[in-house]
Amino acid sequence: MTSSQRNTGATTPLWRTVRPTLVNTLKVNDEVAHEVAQRLLAAKSTPKDARVFAAYCQLERQSDHAFSCLTSGQSGPGIRVIFTSCRTPYDSDHEMVAAVRSGHLLEVTVSAIDRDRAHPLLGSEPGGAYDRFRAVHDIVGHVAPNLGFDRDGEFGAWAAQERLVSGLAIWALATELHAEHSVRWTTGEVSDHKAILLDHDLLNRARQPRWGNLRGLPR
Repeated sequence: MTSSQRNTGATTPLWRTVRPTLVNTLKVNDEVAHEVAQRLLAAKSTPKDARVFAAYCQLERQSDHAFSCLTSGQSGPGIRVIFTSCRTPYDSDHEMVAAVRSGHLLEVTVSAIDRDRAHPLLGSEPGGAYDRFRAVHDIVGHVAPNLGFDRDGEFGAWAAQERLVSGLAIWALATELHAEHSVRWTTGEVSDHKAILLDHDLLNRARQPRWGNLRGLPR
């Protein structure tokens, strides 16, 4: 999280500091998305790899910091998050965005409801690290910039949420958002969660031309 975001005045909710100008215009590169999807599908999850483990530790820590700011009211009216076993708390992306914007209440289906899809590194217990990560994604990636759940909406949501993380967490975030969504877009199937870090150059190609390259990450 940037210093400017931490210093946001108490009357401005953190989620409203995400500017939608860029993320609302981003479009998925279909060819690269297919390549990203195939890389994820072919990859073996490596949660014990030192770099992968460090990246996901950073992602969890930074996401939890954002979750705390978003829900505690540290930077304006907090959003109340309810973790529910209901598979479809909202009928559409538009309903979710409108509900959070008007009532400052977000319902998130717990990942534990899918017992065969536990995350290898982010805790999948109800209200655990992965559920909190998903709550941040819904608020910062969809509610703030008013983006839907379609392929370009999820691509823009990745860009929006990346502004709240730094270091190796950027790399892990790309796996959790762009790689998994690329599998969904290109195959129609839900990807298994895998603890991997995709090729640096491949991710740069996915981000071009309007977003810019990843910077400061080791090869």
